[in-house]
Amino acid sequence: MKITDVRGRVIEMPYPRPFIPSWAPEGAHRAMSAVIVEVETDAGVVGVAGGDMGHGTGPMLLEALKGWIRPQLVGLDAFATTHVANRLRYVAEYVFPRPWVVGVAVWDAVGKACGQPLYKLWGGHAGSVRAYASFGEVRDPAQRAEDAVRVAEEGFRGIKLRVHSATIAEDVAQVAAVREAVGPDVAIMVDANQAASRWRYAPDGSRLIWDYDRALATAKELAGLGVAWLEEPLPRHDYRALCELTAASPIPIAGCEHNRGIGQLVRMLEDGCFDIFQPDANESEEIGALRDFGAMAAARQRRVIPHAWATGLGVAGNLQLCASLPNCDWLEYPYDPPVIVPRVFHSMLTEPLLPDPTGEVKVPDGPGLGVELDREAIESLTVLQV
Repeated sequence: MKITDVRGRVIEMPYPRPFIPSWAPEGAHRAMSAVIVEVETDAGVVGVAGGDMGHGTGPMLLEALKGWIRPQLVGLDAFATTHVANRLRYVAEYVFPRPWVVGVAVWDAVGKACGQPLYKLWGGHAGSVRAYASFGEVRDPAQRAEDAVRVAEEGFRGIKLRVHSATIAEDVAQVAAVREAVGPDVAIMVDANQAASRWRYAPDGSRLIWDYDRALATAKELAGLGVAWLEEPLPRHDYRALCELTAASPIPIAGCEHNRGIGQLVRMLEDGCFDIFQPDANESEEIGALRDFGAMAAARQRRVIPHAWATGLGVAGNLQLCASLPNCDWLEYPYDPPVIVPRVFHSMLTEPLLPDPTGEVKVPDGPGLGVELDREAIESLTVLQV
Protein backbone atom coordinates (compact mmCIF):
# COMPACT_ATOMS: atom_id res chain seq x y z
CA MET A 1 0.00 0.00 0.00
CA LYS A 2 2.08 2.90 -1.33
CA ILE A 3 1.81 6.44 -0.01
CA THR A 4 0.84 8.70 -2.91
CA ASP A 5 0.39 12.08 -1.21
CA VAL A 6 0.55 13.82 2.16
CA ARG A 7 -1.68 16.85 2.62
CA GLY A 8 -2.23 19.19 5.54
CA ARG A 9 -4.28 22.14 6.68
CA VAL A 10 -4.42 24.54 9.61
CA ILE A 11 -7.80 25.14 11.19
CA GLU A 12 -8.83 27.69 13.80
CA MET A 13 -11.70 27.00 16.17
CA PRO A 14 -13.02 30.12 17.97
CA TYR A 15 -13.41 29.86 21.73
CA PRO A 16 -16.77 30.82 23.32
CA ARG A 17 -14.83 33.47 25.24
CA PRO A 18 -11.13 34.43 25.40
CA PHE A 19 -9.02 31.66 26.95
CA ILE A 20 -6.12 32.52 29.29
CA PRO A 21 -4.03 29.35 29.65
CA SER A 22 -1.88 28.98 32.74
CA TRP A 23 1.17 28.32 30.57
CA ALA A 24 0.80 31.51 28.53
CA PRO A 25 -0.86 34.14 30.76
CA GLU A 26 0.60 37.05 28.80
CA GLY A 27 -2.48 37.31 26.60
CA ALA A 28 -5.92 35.87 25.95
CA HIS A 29 -6.31 33.31 23.17
CA ARG A 30 -9.37 33.77 20.99
CA ALA A 31 -9.12 30.56 18.96
CA MET A 32 -7.62 27.09 19.07
CA SER A 33 -5.16 26.51 16.25
CA ALA A 34 -4.68 22.93 15.06
CA VAL A 35 -3.49 20.89 12.10
CA ILE A 36 -5.13 18.08 10.18
CA VAL A 37 -2.94 15.76 8.10
CA GLU A 38 -4.19 13.31 5.47
CA VAL A 39 -2.05 10.53 3.99
CA GLU A 40 -3.34 9.16 0.69
CA THR A 41 -2.46 5.71 -0.66
CA ASP A 42 -2.70 3.84 -3.94
CA ALA A 43 -5.23 1.50 -2.31
CA GLY A 44 -7.69 4.36 -1.92
CA VAL A 45 -7.24 4.34 1.86
CA VAL A 46 -6.73 7.78 3.42
CA GLY A 47 -5.22 8.09 6.88
CA VAL A 48 -6.01 11.16 8.97
CA ALA A 49 -4.63 12.66 12.16
CA GLY A 50 -4.42 16.01 13.86
CA GLY A 51 -3.34 17.89 16.92
CA ASP A 52 -2.71 21.17 18.66
CA MET A 53 -0.26 23.46 16.86
CA GLY A 54 -0.29 26.66 18.86
CA HIS A 55 2.24 29.50 18.91
CA GLY A 56 2.28 29.75 15.11
CA THR A 57 3.74 26.29 14.54
CA GLY A 58 0.94 25.05 12.28
CA PRO A 59 2.19 26.94 9.20
CA MET A 60 5.71 25.76 10.03
CA LEU A 61 4.56 22.14 9.89
CA LEU A 62 2.83 22.73 6.54
CA GLU A 63 6.04 24.22 5.13
CA ALA A 64 7.96 21.18 6.34
CA LEU A 65 5.28 18.92 4.91
CA LYS A 66 5.47 20.55 1.49
CA GLY A 67 9.23 20.80 1.23
CA TRP A 68 10.46 17.78 3.18
CA ILE A 69 7.89 15.33 4.54
CA ARG A 70 5.93 14.77 1.33
CA PRO A 71 9.08 14.05 -0.76
CA GLN A 72 10.38 11.76 1.99
CA LEU A 73 7.21 9.67 2.29
CA VAL A 74 5.62 9.50 -1.16
CA GLY A 75 6.36 6.09 -2.65
CA LEU A 76 6.92 4.34 0.69
CA ASP A 77 4.87 1.34 1.76
CA ALA A 78 2.52 2.58 4.48
CA PHE A 79 2.92 -0.74 6.28
CA ALA A 80 6.66 -0.04 6.66
CA THR A 81 5.92 2.08 9.71
CA THR A 82 9.45 1.82 11.14
CA HIS A 83 10.86 3.14 7.88
CA VAL A 84 8.30 5.96 7.92
CA ALA A 85 9.28 6.76 11.51
CA ASN A 86 12.95 6.99 10.58
CA ARG A 87 12.14 9.41 7.76
CA LEU A 88 10.17 11.54 10.20
CA ARG A 89 13.07 11.47 12.67
CA TYR A 90 15.26 12.99 9.98
CA VAL A 91 12.73 15.79 9.57
CA ALA A 92 12.53 16.23 13.36
CA GLU A 93 16.30 16.48 13.63
CA TYR A 94 16.94 18.97 10.83
CA VAL A 95 13.70 20.68 9.78
CA PHE A 96 10.75 20.72 12.21
CA PRO A 97 10.78 19.13 15.67
CA ARG A 98 7.18 17.89 15.75
CA PRO A 99 6.27 15.98 12.57
CA TRP A 100 4.79 13.06 14.53
CA VAL A 101 1.16 13.74 13.67
CA VAL A 102 2.04 12.52 10.16
CA GLY A 103 3.04 9.17 11.64
CA VAL A 104 -0.33 8.91 13.37
CA ALA A 105 -2.05 9.47 10.01
CA VAL A 106 0.05 6.68 8.44
CA TRP A 107 -0.98 4.32 11.24
CA ASP A 108 -4.63 5.35 10.72
CA ALA A 109 -4.28 4.21 7.11
CA VAL A 110 -2.74 0.93 8.24
CA GLY A 111 -5.59 0.30 10.67
CA LYS A 112 -8.18 1.10 8.02
CA ALA A 113 -6.51 -1.28 5.56
CA CYS A 114 -6.58 -4.03 8.20
CA GLY A 115 -10.12 -3.24 9.30
CA GLN A 116 -9.09 -2.94 12.94
CA PRO A 117 -8.70 -0.14 15.51
CA LEU A 118 -5.07 0.57 16.28
CA TYR A 119 -5.17 -0.51 19.90
CA LYS A 120 -6.18 -4.02 18.80
CA LEU A 121 -3.41 -4.15 16.21
CA TRP A 122 -1.02 -3.34 19.06
CA GLY A 123 -2.41 -6.07 21.30
CA GLY A 124 -4.56 -3.91 23.55
CA HIS A 125 -7.81 -5.10 25.06
CA ALA A 126 -9.22 -2.14 27.02
CA GLY A 127 -12.50 -1.10 25.44
CA SER A 128 -12.50 2.19 27.31
CA VAL A 129 -10.16 4.41 29.33
CA ARG A 130 -11.19 6.51 32.31
CA ALA A 131 -10.73 10.20 31.68
CA TYR A 132 -9.66 13.04 33.90
CA ALA A 133 -10.90 16.56 33.22
CA SER A 134 -7.83 18.61 32.35
CA PHE A 135 -8.41 22.25 33.28
CA GLY A 136 -6.40 24.92 31.48
CA GLU A 137 -6.81 28.19 33.34
CA VAL A 138 -5.76 29.40 36.78
CA ARG A 139 -8.89 30.52 38.62
CA ASP A 140 -9.45 31.54 42.23
CA PRO A 141 -9.97 28.72 44.76
CA ALA A 142 -13.72 29.29 45.21
CA GLN A 143 -14.34 29.22 41.46
CA ARG A 144 -12.17 26.16 40.98
CA ALA A 145 -14.00 24.32 43.76
CA GLU A 146 -17.30 25.08 42.02
CA ASP A 147 -15.88 23.95 38.67
CA ALA A 148 -14.58 20.72 40.18
CA VAL A 149 -17.89 19.81 41.78
CA ARG A 150 -19.66 20.34 38.47
CA VAL A 151 -17.34 18.08 36.43
CA ALA A 152 -17.36 15.43 39.17
CA GLU A 153 -21.15 15.43 39.01
CA GLU A 154 -20.86 14.90 35.25
CA GLY A 155 -18.95 11.66 35.94
CA PHE A 156 -15.25 12.57 35.86
CA ARG A 157 -13.28 10.71 38.51
CA GLY A 158 -10.14 12.81 38.11
CA ILE A 159 -9.36 16.52 37.71
CA LYS A 160 -6.12 18.26 36.74
CA LEU A 161 -5.48 21.70 38.23
CA ARG A 162 -2.93 24.25 37.03
CA VAL A 163 -0.76 25.88 39.69
CA HIS A 164 0.95 29.01 38.48
CA SER A 165 0.77 31.50 41.33
CA ALA A 166 3.58 33.52 42.82
CA THR A 167 3.67 31.60 46.10
CA ILE A 168 3.33 28.02 47.28
CA ALA A 169 0.58 29.06 49.66
CA GLU A 170 -1.56 30.38 46.79
CA ASP A 171 -1.02 27.23 44.76
CA VAL A 172 -1.90 24.96 47.66
CA ALA A 173 -4.99 27.02 48.53
CA GLN A 174 -6.52 26.20 45.14
CA VAL A 175 -5.85 22.47 45.55
CA ALA A 176 -7.12 22.45 49.14
CA ALA A 177 -10.36 24.16 48.13
CA VAL A 178 -10.97 21.59 45.40
CA ARG A 179 -10.18 18.66 47.69
CA GLU A 180 -12.61 19.92 50.30
CA ALA A 181 -15.29 20.39 47.65
CA VAL A 182 -15.02 17.03 45.87
CA GLY A 183 -14.05 14.80 48.79
CA PRO A 184 -11.53 11.95 48.86
CA ASP A 185 -12.85 9.84 45.99
CA VAL A 186 -11.98 12.16 43.09
CA ALA A 187 -8.34 12.07 41.96
CA ILE A 188 -6.58 15.43 41.77
CA MET A 189 -3.58 15.94 39.50
CA VAL A 190 -1.51 19.13 39.62
CA ASP A 191 0.41 20.63 36.69
CA ALA A 192 3.05 23.34 37.25
CA ASN A 193 3.87 23.82 33.52
CA GLN A 194 7.55 24.45 34.26
CA ALA A 195 9.04 22.24 31.54
CA ALA A 196 9.26 24.83 28.74
CA SER A 197 11.07 28.12 29.34
CA ARG A 198 8.42 30.33 27.68
CA TRP A 199 5.79 28.99 30.07
CA ARG A 200 7.49 29.95 33.32
CA TYR A 201 5.46 33.09 34.06
CA ALA A 202 2.94 34.04 36.73
CA PRO A 203 -0.58 35.23 35.78
CA ASP A 204 0.53 38.85 36.25
CA GLY A 205 3.22 38.36 33.60
CA SER A 206 6.16 38.31 36.03
CA ARG A 207 8.85 35.68 35.66
CA LEU A 208 8.03 32.52 37.64
CA ILE A 209 10.74 29.85 37.78
CA TRP A 210 10.45 26.89 40.10
CA ASP A 211 13.68 25.43 41.45
CA TYR A 212 14.26 22.11 43.18
CA ASP A 213 13.43 23.48 46.62
CA ARG A 214 10.10 24.95 45.56
CA ALA A 215 9.16 21.78 43.70
CA LEU A 216 9.92 19.53 46.67
CA ALA A 217 8.21 21.86 49.15
CA THR A 218 5.12 21.93 46.93
CA ALA A 219 5.11 18.15 46.60
CA LYS A 220 5.22 17.79 50.38
CA GLU A 221 2.28 20.16 50.80
CA LEU A 222 0.28 18.35 48.11
CA ALA A 223 0.91 14.96 49.69
CA GLY A 224 -1.37 15.88 52.57
CA LEU A 225 -4.14 16.59 50.08
CA GLY A 226 -3.91 13.19 48.40
CA VAL A 227 -2.68 14.51 45.05
CA ALA A 228 -2.15 11.79 42.42
CA TRP A 229 0.88 13.42 40.81
CA LEU A 230 2.80 16.68 40.35
CA GLU A 231 3.45 17.37 36.68
CA GLU A 232 6.27 19.31 35.02
CA PRO A 233 7.70 20.87 38.19
CA LEU A 234 11.14 21.59 36.67
CA PRO A 235 12.70 22.40 33.26
CA ARG A 236 12.55 19.46 30.88
CA HIS A 237 16.31 19.10 30.41
CA ASP A 238 17.30 19.40 34.08
CA TYR A 239 17.73 15.64 34.28
CA ARG A 240 19.72 15.54 37.52
CA ALA A 241 17.24 17.70 39.45
CA LEU A 242 14.31 15.71 38.07
CA CYS A 243 15.89 12.44 39.20
CA GLU A 244 16.58 13.82 42.67
CA LEU A 245 13.08 15.24 42.97
CA THR A 246 11.43 11.99 41.89
CA ALA A 247 13.49 10.08 44.46
CA ALA A 248 12.66 12.53 47.28
CA SER A 249 9.03 13.42 46.54
CA PRO A 250 6.26 11.85 48.65
CA ILE A 251 3.95 11.91 45.59
CA PRO A 252 4.61 10.74 42.01
CA ILE A 253 6.38 13.16 39.67
CA ALA A 254 5.18 13.24 36.05
CA GLY A 255 6.35 14.80 32.81
CA CYS A 256 8.20 14.51 29.47
CA GLU A 257 5.56 15.82 27.04
CA HIS A 258 8.16 18.35 25.83
CA ASN A 259 11.06 15.93 25.55
CA ARG A 260 11.42 15.00 21.90
CA GLY A 261 12.54 11.70 20.42
CA ILE A 262 12.93 8.15 21.62
CA GLY A 263 16.54 8.81 22.68
CA GLN A 264 15.56 11.42 25.27
CA LEU A 265 12.65 9.32 26.51
CA VAL A 266 14.79 6.22 27.03
CA ARG A 267 17.54 8.22 28.74
CA MET A 268 15.00 9.74 31.16
CA LEU A 269 13.48 6.33 31.85
CA GLU A 270 16.87 4.78 32.58
CA ASP A 271 17.87 7.71 34.79
CA GLY A 272 14.62 7.60 36.77
CA CYS A 273 13.55 11.15 35.94
CA PHE A 274 9.82 10.47 36.46
CA ASP A 275 7.41 8.07 38.08
CA ILE A 276 4.89 8.77 35.30
CA PHE A 277 5.92 9.47 31.70
CA GLN A 278 3.63 11.57 29.51
CA PRO A 279 4.75 11.50 25.88
CA ASP A 280 2.28 12.74 23.28
CA ALA A 281 1.68 10.84 20.03
CA ASN A 282 1.37 14.14 18.17
CA GLU A 283 4.33 15.93 19.73
CA SER A 284 6.94 13.62 21.28
CA GLU A 285 7.79 10.67 19.02
CA GLU A 286 6.24 8.38 16.40
CA ILE A 287 3.20 6.67 17.90
CA GLY A 288 4.38 3.11 17.21
CA ALA A 289 7.67 3.85 18.96
CA LEU A 290 5.71 5.23 21.93
CA ARG A 291 3.96 1.86 22.16
CA ASP A 292 7.42 0.27 22.39
CA PHE A 293 8.47 2.84 24.99
CA GLY A 294 5.40 1.98 27.03
CA ALA A 295 6.53 -1.65 27.20
CA MET A 296 9.99 -0.54 28.31
CA ALA A 297 8.48 1.65 31.04
CA ALA A 298 6.21 -1.17 32.21
CA ALA A 299 9.26 -3.41 32.63
CA ARG A 300 10.68 -0.78 34.99
CA GLN A 301 7.43 -0.39 36.95
CA ARG A 302 6.77 3.07 35.54
CA ARG A 303 3.42 4.30 34.25
CA VAL A 304 2.87 5.95 30.87
CA ILE A 305 -0.11 8.32 30.74
CA PRO A 306 0.13 10.26 27.47
CA HIS A 307 -0.27 14.01 27.33
CA ALA A 308 -3.36 14.69 25.24
CA TRP A 309 -4.14 18.41 25.41
CA ALA A 310 -5.34 18.49 21.82
CA THR A 311 -8.34 18.59 19.54
CA GLY A 312 -10.72 15.65 19.37
CA LEU A 313 -8.67 14.26 16.49
CA GLY A 314 -5.50 14.55 18.57
CA VAL A 315 -7.20 12.92 21.55
CA ALA A 316 -8.29 10.07 19.25
CA GLY A 317 -4.68 9.10 18.52
CA ASN A 318 -3.62 9.23 22.15
CA LEU A 319 -6.75 7.29 23.17
CA GLN A 320 -5.70 4.41 20.91
CA LEU A 321 -2.23 4.55 22.44
CA CYS A 322 -3.62 4.59 26.00
CA ALA A 323 -5.84 1.58 25.31
CA SER A 324 -2.86 -0.42 24.04
CA LEU A 325 -0.60 0.19 27.04
CA PRO A 326 -0.50 -2.15 30.05
CA ASN A 327 0.64 0.66 32.35
CA CYS A 328 -1.81 3.47 31.48
CA ASP A 329 -4.77 4.10 33.76
CA TRP A 330 -5.95 7.58 32.68
CA LEU A 331 -6.76 9.56 29.53
CA GLU A 332 -6.14 13.30 29.61
CA TYR A 333 -9.35 14.95 28.43
CA PRO A 334 -9.21 18.73 27.83
CA TYR A 335 -12.27 20.12 29.57
CA ASP A 336 -12.57 23.52 31.25
CA PRO A 337 -16.07 24.95 30.76
CA PRO A 338 -17.25 27.32 29.53
CA VAL A 339 -14.29 27.73 27.15
CA ILE A 340 -12.60 24.33 26.69
CA VAL A 341 -15.56 22.18 25.64
CA PRO A 342 -16.17 19.38 23.09
CA ARG A 343 -18.18 21.55 20.72
CA VAL A 344 -14.93 23.50 20.15
CA PHE A 345 -12.21 20.88 20.53
CA HIS A 346 -14.12 18.10 18.72
CA SER A 347 -15.76 20.24 16.05
CA MET A 348 -13.79 18.53 13.26
CA LEU A 349 -15.33 15.12 14.06
CA THR A 350 -18.72 13.81 12.97
CA GLU A 351 -19.08 12.26 16.44
CA PRO A 352 -17.19 13.76 19.40
CA LEU A 353 -15.35 11.52 21.83
CA LEU A 354 -17.38 11.99 25.00
CA PRO A 355 -17.00 10.42 28.45
CA ASP A 356 -19.90 8.28 29.64
CA PRO A 357 -21.66 8.96 32.99
CA THR A 358 -18.92 7.04 34.82
CA GLY A 359 -16.10 9.09 33.27
CA GLU A 360 -14.98 6.42 30.80
CA VAL A 361 -14.21 7.28 27.17
CA LYS A 362 -15.04 4.37 24.88
CA VAL A 363 -12.38 3.46 22.34
CA PRO A 364 -14.06 3.65 18.91
CA ASP A 365 -14.73 0.29 17.24
CA GLY A 366 -13.98 1.62 13.75
CA PRO A 367 -10.68 0.88 11.98
CA GLY A 368 -7.59 3.00 12.53
CA LEU A 369 -8.36 5.87 14.87
CA GLY A 370 -12.03 5.02 14.54
CA VAL A 371 -13.21 8.57 13.89
CA GLU A 372 -14.51 10.42 10.83
CA LEU A 373 -13.87 14.00 9.78
CA ASP A 374 -16.73 16.46 9.45
CA ARG A 375 -15.70 17.81 6.06
CA GLU A 376 -18.19 20.66 6.03
CA ALA A 377 -17.06 21.90 9.44
CA ILE A 378 -13.40 21.62 8.50
CA GLU A 379 -13.79 23.65 5.34
CA SER A 380 -15.33 26.51 7.26
CA LEU A 381 -12.49 26.47 9.83
CA THR A 382 -9.56 26.16 7.42
CA VAL A 383 -7.15 29.10 7.24
CA LEU A 384 -4.24 27.46 5.35
CA GLN A 385 -3.65 24.22 3.44
CA VAL A 386 -1.05 22.50 1.26
